[in-house]
Amino acid sequence: MSKKNSSVKFNKSFKSNPRILNIYKIFKKNISKFKEKLFVVAVSGGADSLALSSLTKFNQYEGNNRFIYVLVDHGFRKSSYQEALKVKKLIRQKIDENLFILQNKKKFTNNLQKKFRDMRYKELFNFCNKKNVKVLITAHHFNDQIETFFIRLSRGSGIQGLSSIQMINKTDKKVKLFRPLLEVKKKELEYISKKIFKKYFNDPSNCNKKFLRTQIRELTSKFDKHGVSLDQVFKSINNINTSKNLINKHIKDLMKFIAKKEKGKILIRHKDFFILDTEVKRIVLGNLIKDINEHNYPPRSKKIYLVIKKFESRESSKLTLGGCLLKMDKTLITIQKEHKKGAFYKK
Repeated sequence: MSKKNSSVKFNKSFKSNPRILNIYKIFKKNISKFKEKLFVVAVSGGADSLALSSLTKFNQYEGNNRFIYVLVDHGFRKSSYQEALKVKKLIRQKIDENLFILQNKKKFTNNLQKKFRDMRYKELFNFCNKKNVKVLITAHHFNDQIETFFIRLSRGSGIQGLSSIQMINKTDKKVKLFRPLLEVKKKELEYISKKIFKKYFNDPSNCNKKFLRTQIRELTSKFDKHGVSLDQVFKSINNINTSKNLINKHIKDLMKFIAKKEKGKILIRHKDFFILDTEVKRIVLGNLIKDINEHNYPPRSKKIYLVIKKFESRESSKLTLGGCLLKMDKTLITIQKEHKKGAFYKK
């Protein structure tokens, strides 16, 4: 099939299908928030990212934006690279685009999901920076949002964690992370993938019950049968997110008042810090650590609480957390990057 005929068939698949057009309207509304016209799209070969690929391609046909498609091959499974090549071929055949494949050389033996996720984002952000692209798009959707909420609920997260996944996140200094499909259910993305690509690839790890997300996914799939509406849970997440934004404005003002940054360090006046509410202290300290270590997320809540407890009780005056060294003297808590690898320790 010629490129012209392929384009005509692709456009017809979108314009003649009200169900797909409804999803596209959501995507178009959300991407219109950006002034940028060039984006990187994270592809995996799963139904979600292939659906995202087709939505971005249709957006490009409308003359709105341009997109670069990238897949990170973890290399964990022996067949992963061959599968990546199949995805590349599928992208070329169905939407006439090139797919860049980035190969991971690092090997991990524990905490696999987190380490592979962190590595994937690192590779994608590096790619964006090399191409001078300011926005990375991922295919996170409604069901991911629900699962993340319950995972964080099971870990005792506060309002910051329970607000779950944000549509737009500045997790990299130069690149924004954009998730335009958070209000779209997975079944809709599977529908688009089947219609446009006729197939998609499933990651076996998504069925591995040793991972908490897989267990939560199985649990939430049964909620509707027991009278628990996932739509109402999603509404609650949005309400929590609104509350979080109000709190964050207050937190930002607090951080300016009790802390200052100089020469790669953050200095906190602990007499002003210790009188704050427990949850506020956790959020403030977590954000300040994140500012120094330049990670995507602050450390886990329970670890932050432990640091605060040890400092308040004067049990410790020097601790490490989240790749940072925290030292307390008579008036200040100093946060700076840790220069040695190691776990949480005290002196």
